[in-house]
Amino acid sequence: MRTTNKARRKKEIVYVVGYARLPDGTTAKHVYSILGLGMELERENGKIFEVSCTTLPSHGNEVLRKIFVGKSIEKDFDNLAKEIRSRYIDRTRGALLAALEDLLKRFNEAKKQNSR
Repeated sequence: MRTTNKARRKKEIVYVVGYARLPDGTTAKHVYSILGLGMELERENGKIFEVSCTTLPSHGNEVLRKIFVGKSIEKDFDNLAKEIRSRYIDRTRGALLAALEDLLKRFNEAKKQNSR
């Protein structure tokens, strides 16, 4: 039986989450304590298909989608971090950037394990 493109595509997509501690004195810290940044990524090249953040309301997640979707977590990492620094004006920005770094680290670790 031949695998369809859709079935193959599902196998190529992974969901990766990066975490960071939230700063004291923020509403998000009282509710969550940890920020989680999740992305659906293409395993081969890190292309971002979807993104969400635990601490953001729906509109905030939409802003992140505009920044991230279609880019590569690997190739575009520096530009993505720069976009966050310039467009995400909130006390949790440092935690978001730390979660982004953690996400990239986890993605790269998973790629290494799968290549063995």
